[in-house]
Parts: sequence; C-alpha cells; structure tokens
Amino acid sequence: MKVLSVVDHNSTVFWMPNGVALAMVLTRSGAIWPGIIAGSFAAGLVLDQPVLVAAAIATGNAVEVYCAFSLIKLFDADFDSRFLRPRDFITLFLTANLSGVISAVSSSFALWYLGVVPTDNLAGNLLHWWQANVIGILVGTPFVLVWRQLPQGWFGHAKRGFETHSYILLSFMVPAALFMDFFRGVFGAVAPEYWMFLLIFWGAFRFGRHGVLLLLVIVASVGYIGIDLGSGYFAKHQQAGMQSFWYYLLVTAIAGILMALMLSAREQTEEALRLKTEELDTYFNNALDLFSIADLQGHFRKLNARWQQILGYSLAELTGKPFLEFVHPDDIPATRDAMARLSAAIPVNDFVNRYRHRDGSWRWIQWNSIAKDGLIYAAARDITEQKAAEDELRLAALVYQNSSEGMMITDEHDRIISINQAFTDCTGYTLPEVLGKNPRILNSGRQSPAFYQAMWQVLSSTGSWQGEIYNRRKNSEIYVEWVVINTIFNPDGSVHRRVAQFSDVTEKKKSEELIWFQANYDPLTHLPNRRLFIDRLQQELIKVERDHQTLGLLFVDLDRFKEVNDGLGHSMGDELLIQVAKRLCACVRRSDTVARLGGDEFTVIISELDDDIYAETIARNILDALSQPFTLGSSVAYVSASIGIAFSPTDASQVEDLIRFADQAMYAAKNKGRNLYCHFTPDMQQHVEKHIHIAGELRAALAGKQFAVYYQPIVDLTRQDRVVKAEALIRWIHPIQGMIMPIEFITIAEETGVINDIGDWIFKEAAQQAKQWQQDYLSHFQISVNKSPSQFHTQDLVHSDWTDYLQQLDMPSDSIVVEITEGLLLDDSHNVAKKLLHFKENGIQVAIDDFGTGYSALAYLKKFHIEYLKIDQSFTQNLAPGSSDLALCEAIIVMAHKLGIKVIAEGIETQQQRDFLAQAGCDYGQGYLFAKPMPACEFEGLLTAQQAVES
Repeated sequence: MKVLSVVDHNSTVFWMPNGVALAMVLTRSGAIWPGIIAGSFAAGLVLDQPVLVAAAIATGNAVEVYCAFSLIKLFDADFDSRFLRPRDFITLFLTANLSGVISAVSSSFALWYLGVVPTDNLAGNLLHWWQANVIGILVGTPFVLVWRQLPQGWFGHAKRGFETHSYILLSFMVPAALFMDFFRGVFGAVAPEYWMFLLIFWGAFRFGRHGVLLLLVIVASVGYIGIDLGSGYFAKHQQAGMQSFWYYLLVTAIAGILMALMLSAREQTEEALRLKTEELDTYFNNALDLFSIADLQGHFRKLNARWQQILGYSLAELTGKPFLEFVHPDDIPATRDAMARLSAAIPVNDFVNRYRHRDGSWRWIQWNSIAKDGLIYAAARDITEQKAAEDELRLAALVYQNSSEGMMITDEHDRIISINQAFTDCTGYTLPEVLGKNPRILNSGRQSPAFYQAMWQVLSSTGSWQGEIYNRRKNSEIYVEWVVINTIFNPDGSVHRRVAQFSDVTEKKKSEELIWFQANYDPLTHLPNRRLFIDRLQQELIKVERDHQTLGLLFVDLDRFKEVNDGLGHSMGDELLIQVAKRLCACVRRSDTVARLGGDEFTVIISELDDDIYAETIARNILDALSQPFTLGSSVAYVSASIGIAFSPTDASQVEDLIRFADQAMYAAKNKGRNLYCHFTPDMQQHVEKHIHIAGELRAALAGKQFAVYYQPIVDLTRQDRVVKAEALIRWIHPIQGMIMPIEFITIAEETGVINDIGDWIFKEAAQQAKQWQQDYLSHFQISVNKSPSQFHTQDLVHSDWTDYLQQLDMPSDSIVVEITEGLLLDDSHNVAKKLLHFKENGIQVAIDDFGTGYSALAYLKKFHIEYLKIDQSFTQNLAPGSSDLALCEAIIVMAHKLGIKVIAEGIETQQQRDFLAQAGCDYGQGYLFAKPMPACEFEGLLTAQQAVES
C-alpha cells in the first residue's frame, strides 16, 4: 500500500472541491452530501488510491462541508450567500479554520487507523490537510458564490474593455512570472512576488469581488502547477516552498477579499445615500406643499417647483431674491418680526402673509419655519381658497340673518344653537325658547317614525337630505315646510354642525293637492280616473315582475245602464254610478284599486293574488252586490254587470294588453247572457284578430271563386267497403296563405252571416257533382252536405230553393243528405222545426253528425224523420275488445237499427276499428283508412278503379 505523507508529491495545500461544495450547499436546498462523497471517492480512485483510503477521504470531505455549513449558521444566521459584506468573509474565515480542523482530525486519524499514514507523519498530515481545506474554502467558496452571477460593465465600452483585457492578461502573466519563472530575466533583481499585491489592489478597486477572486483562483492554480513542476520561487524546496506558498495565498486572499468587500460595502453605502438623497430631492421638488431654504437675510436659496405653480414666477426669478420683495406691504412688519424670532432660534408656526402672484393678484401663504446653521427651512401652504371660503362664510352669516327662509343650526348632538328671524316668524318660537333643544319640539306627529328613520339614514350616509315635513307651530297649527338639511363635518369626518333651511309651503301644497286630485280622480265617484288607474296598474305590474307575484284585473260594465239613464234622467244615472262605486269598494280589500274609466265602465286591480280563486270570489261578490235593487229618489232600479277577468303575468305583462284582454273577456260575458264573469283566454284575442281579418276576406273569397269542395268517401261495410256515398267538405284555397281548413273560418262565416251564401254554393256544387257521378258510376250515389245551425235561424227560403234546385236537375230528392248537429233538434225555434219538416216532406234525407257528443232527444229522431246517425270519431278512435267505447258504439247501432236508422261511423283509421264496427252491425264507414278528403277529379279516379274491379 502506498503511504501518503506531507512530502508526498500527490499532496497539496490548496483543495478547491470542498470550497465549491460548500458554496453549493449554501445556495441550494436539499441534501447534496451523496454527491460530495461520490465525487471525492471517484477522484481518489482516479489518483490510484485504495478503496478504503478513497472512502475515508471522501467521508472527511463531506464532514468538513457540512460542519462548515453548520458553523456558518451558528456564527451568523444572517449570512448573505451573495457575499457582499466583510462580516461574511470573517464568518467564512472562522468557519474554514474550525471545519478544517474537524475534517483534518477525522480524516487523518481514519487514514492512520487504516495504516496509510505512519504515526510519525500524523501531525504533518493533520497540518497539511487543514491548510488545504482552509485555502480551498477561503478562495473556492467565495469564487463560486460571487461568480455564479457574471460581472456587469467589464466590456461596456472600448476604454473599459481595454482595461478589462489588460487586467485578465496580467492576472495570467504575473503568476506565470512568479511561479513558473517566465519573464524572470526581464525583472532582474526586482522580486515580482510583491507585484501581485499591486494587481490585487487594482482588481479590488476596479473590478471588485469578481476581479480579486478571479486573480486568486489563477494564482492558486498557476502557483500549484509551478511548484509541482519545480519552477518558480516557491519550488526551491518543495516542502518549505509549499508552506510558504500557503502563507502567501492566505495573506493574499485575506488582503484582497477584505479590500474588495470593504470597497463593495462602501459603494453600497454611497449608493444607498445617493438613492436617499434622490428620494428627498424628488419629494422636495414634487411635493404639493411649498418648501424653501433661505438665509437669515431673507434671500431665497432653494425652492421647489410648487412655488412656480403658486406664484407664477420661474424658480430662476425667485432664487437669490429677497422674499420681502414679494410680500404684501401690509404684511411686511409682521414678516420682519417673524424673521427676528427665527434669528433667535425660535420656530415660527402657522404664520400667514400674502405673496404677490406674477399676474398681480395676492396669494395667502401659511408658514412653518425653523432656523439652523444660518439657514431658514420653511414648509408653507397656499390657503388662498381657504381665506376666500372664510370670507364667504362671513357673507353667509349676513345672508343667514336676513334670509326670508327659516334657518336652524344644530350642534353635533342635534341641539339647536342658532335660528334666524324667519324661523321665528314661521314657527312662533324665539331663540331662548328653542336654544339647546332638539328640533323634535316642532314634530306634528303626522309622519311615522319610519319616515324619520329613513331621513336620518340618508343624512348619516350622505350628509344631506331634502323633502317635505309636517311640523307644528307654537300655536299648535300644523304647517308643511320644504326643508333642506346639510351637514358640516370636522376634519376627522365627525359631525360638526347641521344646517336646516326651510320655507312654508302649506298653501302651495293645498293648491297642488287640489290640482292633483282633479287630474287623477273622477269628480263624480271620487274613484281614480283612467289616468291614475293606468299609473297604478303600471306600478303594480312592475311589482309583479320584480316580486314574481300575480295580479288580477276586473273590467266591469253595467248591463242596462242606458235604460236607467234614459228613463230616470241623468241625475239619477249619476246617483246610480255613485252607489255602484260604493258597492264596488265594499267588495274589495283596501289594498286593491277600484277605478272609473268613464260612462258605466269600472275596473278593479287586485294585487298580490295567491291564486285565481280569489279574483273569482271578488267577481261573484260584485255580481251579487250589483244585482241588489238601487234606490234612486222615489224610484227603484235594477241593473247587473258583465265582468271580464285577466291576469298578469299569465295573460299579459303590458298595461294596454292587460286592459284590452280584460275588456275582451267582459264582452265574452255579455255575449254569453250578461250578469256573469268570464276569464280571458288567448283564444279570445286570436278570435278577435281572426274575425277581423277573415271576415274581411270571406265575401271576396266567394266572389273570387277561392272555395273548393273536397269529397271524402263513405263505404258500405256490408259490401266489402264499396264506396257508395261521399261527404262534401269545403276548402278555402287562399291565394297567399294556401289551403285554409273549415275550422278556421266557418265560425266566423256564421257570425258574419256569410255562411248562408257559402252553404248555398256548396249545396249546388254537391248536387251537380252527385248528378254527374250518378250518371257515370252509381245511379243511387249520395252526397252529404253540412248545414250550419245559423242557416236554420235565418228568415230566408233557402231550404225551399234547395228542393227546387234538385227538381231543376231532375235528380231524386234523396241524392243529397243534409247533416246537422244533434243539438239543433233541441232548438224549439219555429224556423228550425219548419225547415226540418220541409226536408222530410220533400224527401231530402237528414243525418245527425257527431252523434253521442251532445244532448240527444230520442223523440226528435222520429219526429223529424232522421235517416242516418253518424257516430263521432271520439268513440271510434279508442275501440278495443271490452272497452266502453265499443259498448257505446254497439248500443248506438242497436238503438238506431231498432228505430229504422242507418249508422255511419266516422274517423275509422285502422283495420281493427273497421272490423269491430262491422261485427257490431254498423252500416257505413268513413275515415282515413279508406281515403282522405280529395278533389272531385281524384274522387272520380277512385270510382273508376272501383268500377273496373267490379266489372
């Protein structure tokens, strides 16, 4: 085994890796000791050290690094890893010495124990190990800490770059000359060893920590190489030279690093002072207040920019000038006195004088000044606006005492401290009577505590309030005042004073109320008129939307009011309206609104509804109340009412829509017989719009030949569904809207009377078509024609014309079947019975359409000689074995057959429905299973195909 000793050629007094490792520990978080051990162990193996020796040395290196790290934290918890202060180097110096001892002792004894280091060399090995670790930490650790950030400005410009290159070149040349005998002949007898300190000084002053540490690393590296090669001053005797080299490095490192750090600390202090000076200058020059420095003779030495803004002069025009030159003549004596006090070292505070502005005006300046070292330091403020405000306050005091409006001032506790003469004139109270009292002595009690709470809340949050207050004079008379209250605050935001200014508006208020009443109320009934009604309805609708409530609107119209008005006179009509208004108000809550729109029309707004039932209850109560007799003078009158009801938001959310819908519902009630109420439905509005539109086009449609007759086959269920009949169905082929179905216009045609002309036209079209098909296909072919109940109530002789028309065509009377609704049989009108009997007498057959859906009177079936019953499709659509619909169909068929009446089932859509009906004995069937309604040309094709099959 190779023995290491202090004279071993492989040993060194400069061990850089431990210094680098310590720097990494100081700058990084986490455990890196495995890396230190591994790196040191690998280095030992590279140098052909035995495994145990390499392991012992690696362990010692790791112990040293972590001991150094712990000692740094122990000595200086505020150690700065940026390495900026001399104290950081001192801490590192102490740490390097102590940790070097720990590492040297532990590692050397480990090597001695392993037999690597002989006992006689143990002390030398300890010393040598300690020296290498100390220099490694003193140079290596600062170098890594500092050089992890590259230096700034070394190559900023050509001159600086030349100096930097020169320094780096000399940093290599001087160590080479010193330690490797390069250029030594050039120096002669002059020892270049001392030149190194000049280089160190240059680096410290010009290149700081980076320059010094760079030089130290180069010196250590080149010096060690020179000794190892046997060159240079320190290589004359390797052992002594190595020790001398160590001392040389130690002194150089201590001197260079401390010098660089002290210079760096000085630069930092100077930079901090410079920044502080700049900060003070910035504040001085940009402050909103006025700052100045003057001598005791009164000449400005320095001023900030605020002076230029306040006085209008440039700083050059003010600097060096005596400030008395700018002072108002009246203020010069007081200013001289203030300067005398300053000369006596007495501070002058809150001194006020006037300075001339460049435009000739005067500015009020308030001063705080002290004298020190022959100079006056002053801080001042422009209070010109404040002085103007004080003048305005004095003027306001004059106005206050002579104002025609009452004024009152209270303190922060709301106690009266001042009133003016107008206050006394209005209220009757003098100042001694109200001084120190709360303004509540004027309270009339007319306004609720909530009103005053809201007023004080606004006053507290905004500092001001205005509005109308009912107060009481000293003689107990109540009056109305319009008052404006403003708060004067202290600088800290607390209340200083409150000022109330008011005027008596009692008479004005009475006039306004009368005008408002006349504009918003009906003078006869004293109910809200249309204007106020619409306003309240708008407000209620806003609440409905905001609070998600329900509102009901009742539109009330008196029935037969015109009879009372015309029969008993207008005065009795007015009396009736007054009594009606009282009864209406008695039927609703106080929160509801009853209004008269005009004439005999009234409305009721029912707000905050929980359900529709309450509105119906109100409507029934109104109907009951108005149905009671009215005593009008010596007469008794009876009226009733028709009521329309609409809801918001269900029906409408706009005022006009809601009124219109309630009005439509009211007319629906009238149309149903009066003395009842109706709810608005969307159908009402659609009905109105359609009625207006379609009614205008119906007559033009007939004249313009826009109608067409479609035919739906009726088959004989007993003869394999043979087509033997057809039902004539009208279609409106509109030039713009296309096909319009009968359900959309028949009712309107009935209401407008156009149904008579349309019905007559359909009959004649069907009769002509029946004649043609009888000639071409079936000699007994029948066509059914629907006849509206409205056609039976007219006074015309259309029913006679129909029989005459069939005779003109030379057709059997039973070629046409007239279909009617079963409700028509119950109509006891003379016209209905007369026309039905006419059909019976002239052989025109009659069919009851939609049988089973209305009121059936069996006696009338024989009275009017009914030939066919048409089972409504609502029964046929749900046919199933054992169903009630099947039982009803069977019952109708049996009953009809017992009475000698044929049965036609409508709405057959499936084969199962057809089979059930056929099994029940139904005679005829009609529905989409067989065919939909179709034009005559398509129907002829159906008959042609049937004829071809039969032939």
